Amino acid sequence: MMKEKKHKRRGIPLQIQLTALGVLLIIPFAVMSIYLLYNIHEIGRSYNRIVQNITQINQFNLVFEEEMDTVMYMMVAHSMSKYEVQPELGMTNPDVLIREAEEAFENVRATTVSNGALQSVKGATKLLITLHKRVNDISSTVKTTGYYDENMERLDLDIRVITEMIQERISQYIYYESKSMETIHAEMEERRAVLIRFSVLFSAVLIIISIFLSSGIARSVTGPIRNLVNASERIGRGDFRARADDTKGSPEIRTLSTTFNSMAERIGDLVERNRQEQINLRNMELKLLQEQINPHFLYNTLDNIVWGAEDDRKEDVEGIAEALSTFFRTSLSGGRDVIRIAEEESHIRSYLEIQQFRYRDMLTYDIDIDPECRECMILKMTLQPVVENAIYHGIKNKRGGGHISIRIQRDGGRIKMLVSDTGIGMTEEQLTELVRRVDGLEAAGMGDEHFGLANVSERLRLNYGEAAGMVFRSEYGEGTEVEIYIPYSVNI
Repeated sequence: MMKEKKHKRRGIPLQIQLTALGVLLIIPFAVMSIYLLYNIHEIGRSYNRIVQNITQINQFNLVFEEEMDTVMYMMVAHSMSKYEVQPELGMTNPDVLIREAEEAFENVRATTVSNGALQSVKGATKLLITLHKRVNDISSTVKTTGYYDENMERLDLDIRVITEMIQERISQYIYYESKSMETIHAEMEERRAVLIRFSVLFSAVLIIISIFLSSGIARSVTGPIRNLVNASERIGRGDFRARADDTKGSPEIRTLSTTFNSMAERIGDLVERNRQEQINLRNMELKLLQEQINPHFLYNTLDNIVWGAEDDRKEDVEGIAEALSTFFRTSLSGGRDVIRIAEEESHIRSYLEIQQFRYRDMLTYDIDIDPECRECMILKMTLQPVVENAIYHGIKNKRGGGHISIRIQRDGGRIKMLVSDTGIGMTEEQLTELVRRVDGLEAAGMGDEHFGLANVSERLRLNYGEAAGMVFRSEYGEGTEVEIYIPYSVNI
């Protein structure tokens, strides 16, 4: 009886382990990548801000001083107010130039981080306020007579000096921002070195952890599989006691090992059962041989030989002796279990000849075998117990004797053998009892009158399975028919 073992499937499934390993590798690398990208973005943003500020200040620096000095000179030289230079000369109003400068300084101040650059912007903004006052002073007196020389002096001492100072503040701003660029570059290099070291260290730790976990997962799979392979090899060599360790590995591997052990146990049971069936088959064959070579049959045959010799019936003695020799030679068949139908025919003929010497005119027989079937294979002594049963339980019990007919022919994919006799036959109760014994529903012992037929049926079942069988038909006072069918040209 097979025992089924149930184990609680504890542990982490292999799929979850592999998923966790993938997550362990992906998430840290993703975090590190995001961190690197963030640092690169911040450094790049700071660098771009400084470049934009310097570019904007440079663009302003290139035109402001020249335009301001030129427009103020034209105002004084032509005695024009600041409101007239644009419509009269097509030049930009000084207020517009100052306002644009203030907007430029305000824009760069909002994004300036360096303290020195910020102070330079604030100083330039204050100078623009002073410059605006000086422009207003000149514009208010430019049309008044007697102020020309004074305005020219203001132009040289105030306007040009202030624009130069603004220019100086712009140069200072550019200097400090350039220093900031150097600082950012140094910081960037430092961060790059730190990030490289951090990345290398982090990657090394992550690789070591991943190798450790991967080897652990691999061991949890390959170890139990190796154990499973070893167990299967032992079973392949015939050791059905081999079992795989179903307590280690992932739940999937343990389930596989448990299923393998269950399968090995079933195979072992089947092999043992088959071995027992083979032993039983051999025992039945031996019992059948013992039943056939029974003392009564042998003694009666030897008695017939002795009586024939006493009566000087030489031909009868020779015939019986030859038939007896053929009978035993076929019964033994050199230890073979399967013989040709032609050999089975020889065995039956020798048996019937011996019985005919004994019963004389009470027994007649005929044998008809399809030539197509003569070379087909059959279990030896399949027909002899049937013929014997027909003689001892059919013809012998009927006054006047009877006839036995044996027909063997092909019927599609099988061979059909029909043994019929004109003996006493069987009642319905006797037929039912015989069928139950032959079908194995009731045991038939060595001394049972139906032992030979039950033995034949069991041997057919063990060798051919459901492809072979026996059918009985009988009517009391009329006779009995036994039909046997086996697969055609089967190799056993």
